Amino acid sequence: MKTLKKYKPQMIKIGPWEQIEAHYMSLISYGWKLESMVSLIRFIRNNGLDKRLFAYTSLDKLVVTIYDPAESNRETLNIQFDRNNKKWHFEYSPKPFEPVEMERYYPEEDGIKKFCQFIEWLKW
Repeated sequence: MKTLKKYKPQMIKIGPWEQIEAHYMSLISYGWKLESMVSLIRFIRNNGLDKRLFAYTSLDKLVVTIYDPAESNRETLNIQFDRNNKKWHFEYSPKPFEPVEMERYYPEEDGIKKFCQFIEWLKW
């Protein structure tokens, strides 16, 4: 009889919002066109959302969650800004090893508005 391995969550350390903003500013200093991502992060910080939302980065992807520490793909909103096509990519993962529940693409000017709609939809 085969024994099943127990699931062990992959926990990820949360970074302070100031550090996350500095990460994107560093990418911008190397020529990456991510000013829209910095605007989103500043919106989060300036509107008190940084008190109830946590995040980490994976190169240019911002991963937002309500958990600290975060578990990979457990109630995470993955946000990327495609700097070539000037489009946002939002992807919500409810649980590890399950399909993405919602995935949307939006034009650059709708980033903050759509982020707020996602947060409301998720009841975060």
